[in-house]
Amino acid sequence: MSKRSLLATAAVAALAIVAPSMAPAQAASDIKIGVITSTSGALKSYGDAYVDGLNWGLKYYTGGKMTINGQKLVVTVKDDAADPASATATFKDMVGNGTKVIVGTASSGVALTLAPLAQQNKVLYISGPAKNDAVTSSENKYVFRSGNSSTQDLAPLAGIKPISGRKVVLFVEDNAFGAGNIYAAKALMGPKGATFQEIKVPTSTSDFTPFAKQAADAKGTYIFIAWSNALTAGAMLTSLKQQGAFLKQRPITGLAGAATYNIYGTLFEGTNAIMTNSYFGGAGKSKAAGDLATSFTAAKKAQDLFTCTGADAAKMIVQALTGNESLDVDVAISKLEGYSWVGVKGLMKVDPTSHLLIQPMFLVSLKKTAAGYVPQLDKTIANVGA
Repeated sequence: MSKRSLLATAAVAALAIVAPSMAPAQAASDIKIGVITSTSGALKSYGDAYVDGLNWGLKYYTGGKMTINGQKLVVTVKDDAADPASATATFKDMVGNGTKVIVGTASSGVALTLAPLAQQNKVLYISGPAKNDAVTSSENKYVFRSGNSSTQDLAPLAGIKPISGRKVVLFVEDNAFGAGNIYAAKALMGPKGATFQEIKVPTSTSDFTPFAKQAADAKGTYIFIAWSNALTAGAMLTSLKQQGAFLKQRPITGLAGAATYNIYGTLFEGTNAIMTNSYFGGAGKSKAAGDLATSFTAAKKAQDLFTCTGADAAKMIVQALTGNESLDVDVAISKLEGYSWVGVKGLMKVDPTSHLLIQPMFLVSLKKTAAGYVPQLDKTIANVGA
């Protein structure tokens, strides 16, 4: 059996490593990895994809052993339900039981809450896939990210034309995720002469009609949509379409998880929508991408938007702890700063100062097939964030 086959076979077993909120009995020499993410609620699909990728990556990058320095990895997954208070309590419990490495969260609000806690408690926190730019900074050495920021999400839009003097309607969730996207959109397009109108929609909204009508009446050139709630994305886009928001305003958005492909494809049909993307199964062309695809196919699992974010978190954990038998957090930090590898997406590099993860990003479209809409890679933008 080839080395690639062995790794792929071993990685299949990784998919059953951890069940949420459960962990095996631990020995004193075990390495505890805490995972805080959404396994319920509006961000469940994001959290599930992340955990699948993390489990695969830990098995894959330890050569199937699930050990580092001869010490067993014990992974505990806890649901944050995208609630900062719940996540805070879980974080404190993990720190209290001796966990020095904590990863995860799909919620920007949660990540922004946990980041200062990592600094206060001097533990390593690898956030992901939360996107708010402020999660990582040069002012907090204890926080890294295994996903991309909101600004990186928008980087593929750098060449959008025409933009000078054109109005961009910012249709976003009224939360930390939406605020991060407003910041990123203005930072990217503002210096090029764009003007903006903000429409902030409460995440709990069930009737989008008044907000969609406001967007349709805005008379912009573009309508930028930033929405993370997977449970209501379809209703939100349907309302925008029904109110005519796409008739004269070109949509700009990020392609979300696989569950939204048919919704996006149908509602954006004929609009010439611009879609950025951080990952979909098939976007990456590396050896790791091929091995991941083989493993998931064998396990009858589907890759999704944040599968690679979990896999990259695993790679960072292995890098931080290999040769670091005492689990010294300062040593782990030094091993991650400036670290680069070829991951599932392609070439990744941790900025040594800001801890931003420099990485490829994608421009995509949705192609209609007999089985439904599927992503099509239109362009890869390398080294985003460098």
